[in-house]
Amino acid sequence: MRYGDREGSSHGSGELSPSDPIADWLVRAGIELEGHDGLVEGVATRLTAAGVPIERLMVGADALHPTQGGRSIRWIRGRGLEASGFTREQSMGGHFTDWLQSPLHPLITQRLGELRRRLALDYREGEFPLLDRLKGEGMTDYLALAVEYPPRATLGEVEGMVATFATAAPDGFAPEHVAVLRGLVRPLALAFKAVLLLETARTLTRTYLGADAAARVLAGRIARGEAETIRAVIWYSDLEGFTRLADALPKERLMALLNDYAGLVLDTVAAQGGQVLKLIGDGVLAIFDLDAAGTACRRALDAAVAVENAAAELGVRRSAAGEPTTRIFIGLHLGEVLYGNVGSAERLDFTVLGPAVNEAARIERMCRSLEQAVVVSASFAAAAGPERARLVSLGRYALRGVARPQELFTLDREPPARAAGAEG
Repeated sequence: MRYGDREGSSHGSGELSPSDPIADWLVRAGIELEGHDGLVEGVATRLTAAGVPIERLMVGADALHPTQGGRSIRWIRGRGLEASGFTREQSMGGHFTDWLQSPLHPLITQRLGELRRRLALDYREGEFPLLDRLKGEGMTDYLALAVEYPPRATLGEVEGMVATFATAAPDGFAPEHVAVLRGLVRPLALAFKAVLLLETARTLTRTYLGADAAARVLAGRIARGEAETIRAVIWYSDLEGFTRLADALPKERLMALLNDYAGLVLDTVAAQGGQVLKLIGDGVLAIFDLDAAGTACRRALDAAVAVENAAAELGVRRSAAGEPTTRIFIGLHLGEVLYGNVGSAERLDFTVLGPAVNEAARIERMCRSLEQAVVVSASFAAAAGPERARLVSLGRYALRGVARPQELFTLDREPPARAAGAEG
C-alpha cells in the first residue's frame, strides 16, 4: 500500500510547535521501550497534557506472527489501555466483514493517508458502524492517519501503521490540534516500527528455535562452533506409520493430522519446561535441562504421560470426524550433549548434537518392536531418583550404532500393590 504523503506543520513558522517535545520523546521511546503499551500510553498522556483534547487513541499494524494477523492498542480516557487484534483464521471470517465496514478500509485500500469525519457537524450516519457508535458515545470528531512502511524497510506482511484519534470537544479538533497530530504521526510510526521489529524478532526466533535457544541467539550466541557441553534429558518422538499416511492422504488432511499431533507434543513438552529444538518431519527433538532440584526426569515422564492421554483423546475426536489417527512413540535418554551453533558461515543451526542424541533416536525406534509407547534408557532410569518407581524393565537390548546392549525401561502400567490390611 502507498499512503498519501503529508508533511507535518511543526516547523512551518520557524517556531517550535507543541508537537516537538512529544516527537522528541517518541524518538527516545523507540530507542528505550520494548513494548507498544508504554508507547501508546505515553503519547496519549503527553498529548492531553499539551492540550490536545483526545478521548480515544488507537494505534495498530499488521503482524508478522504465526497466528496473529494484526494487533492494535487502544487508549481511552478514564479507562486506560486495551489490546486487541485478530487471528489469521478470523481474517477470513467475521473479522473480514468488520474490516470492510471500517473507516480504515478506505483509508488503506484507497491509499488516502488521512481520513477525517466531523461527527457532530456533517457526518452521514450509517457510513461506518464504528463512527456511528462513537457519535452515540459523545465523540464529535474522528481523525485517522496512516504511514506506509516500504517493503525494504520492514519484515514480511507489515505494511504500515495506522493511528486514529477521537475527541468529545464541542467543536471537534481545532486546526492547531490537527496540525499537531499530523506532525506526530511519522515520529510515532518510526517508534512503533522500532518496537514492532524487536517484538517480531523475538517472536520469530522463539517460534522457529524454541524459547531457550532463541534467548541465547538474541543475546549474541551466534558464532559458528560456539557451543557448551550440558547434561540433559533428551526427548525424541515421532508418529506411527507417518510415511504410509503421507503417501495416502491429500496434503490438506496430512497437514491437519501433523499439526494436530505435533502441536499436542510441542505444547505439552513446553508446559513441562522442556525446550523443543527441532521438528524433523513428524519427529520432535527436545531437551529438559538437568537442574539442581533434579526435576528433569519427573517433568519428562509427566510430559510423556500427558502426551499419551491427550493423543488418546485426540484420536477419539478425529475418529468421530472421520479423520485418520495415529500413535505417538517417545524415547527418553539422559546424557551429555553439545548445545550451540553448528553449520556454515552463512547458515547455522542452534541445536544439540552428540552420541547421546543419536542414542535417543535409536531408543525411540525400539518402541515399535517392543510394542510400547514410551521407552526409556538405563541412564535415564538411573538418574530418575524417586521417579524410578514409575518405570519397569523391558530387558537388555542391542541398539544399532551403540556398542553394548543396554537395559531399557517403560512406564509401569500396573497400579502399586495395596498394603496388607488396607481398606477395600
